Amino acid sequence: MTTRKLETYLAQSAPLRDLVKAARELKDLQQILTKNAPPELTEACFVKQLRAGTLILAAANAAVATQLRQRARRLLAGFQNAGSEVTSIRIEVQVEKPPSRPGGSPEKRQ
Repeated sequence: MTTRKLETYLAQSAPLRDLVKAARELKDLQQILTKNAPPELTEACFVKQLRAGTLILAAANAAVATQLRQRARRLLAGFQNAGSEVTSIRIEVQVEKPPSRPGGSPEKRQ
């Protein structure tokens, strides 16, 4: 399927149009974050959501979250200077699920 056919398909459905619009907005916000934060931070966090002017960033761990909180004012200024509607930033720690054990179920201890 070509890109043009895919875009036509996505444009035909209101829910899909809304989904594509939201994905583009998140991508744009992620690019602004990448331009305004050091690479070591942007590799360990991502834009999770923008709701009512509050940008929610997900950090890989508490150390990254702390560094983002320390830079929050500068990051907010960067988003506002880029023309986004961000009025505040909230940082959450998004811990990844640990890999499951081989074989599927945990061993029983006796």
